[in-house]
Amino acid sequence: MDSESTSERRDIYAVLGSPDSRFPVEAPADPKEARRLKGGNSFYCSTALGGCGGELTFAIGDVNIPHFRHQAGSRCSLISSKTLADRYTHLAIQEALRAWIETMPGFSCRLEVSIESGRTDVLVTGPSFEVALEVQRSALSARNALERTAVYSHRANAVQWLYAFRDIDAYKAELADRGWSLRIWYGWAKKECRIGVSYETETGAEVEIKEAGGPLTDWDISFRGLDSVHLRKAKAAVERLRATERERRLEQAREEAAREAAEKARKEAARLRHIADQRAAHESLLRALQHTPEGLENKWPSSWPQLKGSPGQVSWAESIRARAVALLREELVEEWLPQARGVPVARWLALQSSAAFWIHCRFNDTFAFVQAYEHQFGSPWHPQR
Repeated sequence: MDSESTSERRDIYAVLGSPDSRFPVEAPADPKEARRLKGGNSFYCSTALGGCGGELTFAIGDVNIPHFRHQAGSRCSLISSKTLADRYTHLAIQEALRAWIETMPGFSCRLEVSIESGRTDVLVTGPSFEVALEVQRSALSARNALERTAVYSHRANAVQWLYAFRDIDAYKAELADRGWSLRIWYGWAKKECRIGVSYETETGAEVEIKEAGGPLTDWDISFRGLDSVHLRKAKAAVERLRATERERRLEQAREEAAREAAEKARKEAARLRHIADQRAAHESLLRALQHTPEGLENKWPSSWPQLKGSPGQVSWAESIRARAVALLREELVEEWLPQARGVPVARWLALQSSAAFWIHCRFNDTFAFVQAYEHQFGSPWHPQR
């Protein structure tokens, strides 16, 4: 966006003492508090944040809330919007972190340190290790966060992101991946910076996100990064939740395996029953096959040959033969078919030892066998010439 005239701008943020100062202030809404802040101080538009560096007027009136105002006619690239508040708050957090870290024996830190293609907000130097702290107040994708973490890890032993808002995609991804994510807050009224942790925990049957934290003095820094009782409790809660989830998944897997085993057993039992039923029916047909019908003692074939073919073909053909012969015998016994026509057919069929014959004959009833026989050998009433 192009630079705009700032003669009418009313911002509530400035830096104290000089244009390159790193001590940001917010104009108090209470005029009395504002007058106390104004006394003897000078205020500037921050060059560290990309501002013009101009000295600002601290306007404290009876109508408008206290605010900082650029000189008439000055131009500035900083935009009077949420972005401006984010920039000054980001600067305030950096300074709060630096002041806290430098109170720790054996620790120091630098701000805005370039590491290869990136620049980390706070680089903490401790006894034989370095930790990069990233204060994130604007949109950031999970992929971008991972890429920047990889760059900073070339130097730092640990890289930790401190998220100001829950709607940042990288925060959501981190929370979903490991169950917890670090948070940071800054209160202008008390000039207090707090670090906390968002973490997953189970309440009843629901998973909810809780937060815990405290002032910077609640926290320590090691080569692994930030640590505190708040973080340890959060990690313990996440581990309990994850353990419960693992046990739940194992139980579901066991139940599913039991269902699958029961279904497999049911199908196997059904298959075995079907085989047994088929075998019983087949054996019954084979017994019937060897039975000589009453009244046909000297005419019915005395034996039926073992069929030839593959095991599958033989099994299939035996069933077909047994059913066909049973039908033929029934019609002869019931005298639906004259013996003069039926007995020759039975003797002819008793000569057929090929399983393929029975599989491919496709005869639907006794009459079809009789027709096939008489077509080949002629009818007893109409013999072939």
